[in-house]
Amino acid sequence: MNFKRFFALLALCGPLCAGASQVDRKQSELDALKQRLQSLQQDFRATQAHQQEAADELRQSERAISSAVRQIRQLDGERQRTQSDLQSLTQQADATSARIREQQAHLAQTLKGAYLRGQGDALKLMLNGADPNQTARDLRYLAQLSRAQQSMIAALRADLAHLSALQHQATQKTTELAQLQAAREAEQQKLLADKRARQQVLQKLSVKIQQQRREISSLKRNERSLTRLVERLNRLMAQQAAREAARARAAKKAPQKRETGSAPGQPRRPVAVNTDTPVAFHSSLPFSRLKGSLHLPVAGELMNRFGAPREGGGLSWKGLFIRAAQGTAVKAIAAGQVVFAEWLRGFGNLIIVDHGDGYMSLYSNNESLYKQVGDRVQPGDAIAAVGNSGGQPDAGLYFEMRHQSRPVNPLDWVK
Repeated sequence: MNFKRFFALLALCGPLCAGASQVDRKQSELDALKQRLQSLQQDFRATQAHQQEAADELRQSERAISSAVRQIRQLDGERQRTQSDLQSLTQQADATSARIREQQAHLAQTLKGAYLRGQGDALKLMLNGADPNQTARDLRYLAQLSRAQQSMIAALRADLAHLSALQHQATQKTTELAQLQAAREAEQQKLLADKRARQQVLQKLSVKIQQQRREISSLKRNERSLTRLVERLNRLMAQQAAREAARARAAKKAPQKRETGSAPGQPRRPVAVNTDTPVAFHSSLPFSRLKGSLHLPVAGELMNRFGAPREGGGLSWKGLFIRAAQGTAVKAIAAGQVVFAEWLRGFGNLIIVDHGDGYMSLYSNNESLYKQVGDRVQPGDAIAAVGNSGGQPDAGLYFEMRHQSRPVNPLDWVK
């Protein structure tokens, strides 16, 4: 009987010893994993501090880009007005030249007629001994003819002076047009330089931060999983009698991986494509009555659904990211007033339009803002240009609609 008890204890000791060895091994792995996670988090905090500095640089760069694009737009408008003025001056100069040619021809014809009729000067008429009455009539005719000729000559001189002034103005407008063209080219060069600087800032940060975030997230999951495993093994050691049942329950409770989006490095796929954009319309209805009749502010690919979880978890989408070509016009969805137009961390160049009754539309990650605070906008007005400011890796527009500060689904408001 004693031998039986001895062998029973020996048989029980085998699994216990093996379990203790497994716990020690897993505990060592957990300690190493925690050290790695701590080191990586320190690196990540250092990178975030560097990101803070880079974000300031990004803010200045993206503000400069917005200003440069707006100035190019203004220069284009001035150049079009100057071109129109030059065309008008050219037309006026052509009309004046035609009038001068007509006056010169008329004056030449008048002088030639007088010469062919043999009309002399007033002294010759008085001394030729003709009839005094006829002489008086001839003198009056000569006086009228002289006044007419003087009037034609004066008009001709005035038109010549006007033509000279028009030609001078045209020369000035041509010079001004050339200066505007040179200024526009200089702004374009400045814009390209700012874009290159911004791309350098983004390239320095985006890849490293994304890798660190993925690695930290993976390490945290691994740490949680390994911690649960160690705790489970300890419970199994303490409750040897219920070892098999505990393992079965733990296996059922083990977390399963769920897909949260595209695999790292794989391109995101759009969930829908938008082809319609806002057009000008006039309506006296309040904004709330426009639900279901609006259009999204830019054509492009919808990369997410409203309310869906963001990649990495923790937050959900409160709006729509519409991937579109850089520089595409962003249009106001309805009439309203600009209440914010500035660079904001995380959103880049952001513009917010108040539509009344607590409704607002938000347009972010823009390359440039065309409107300023206080400006009134109408449906279909170009208010910004698509970009990827604020650290967004893809060019596109992040668009939100809010009522009383709470996000609402933009797709509920469009046709």
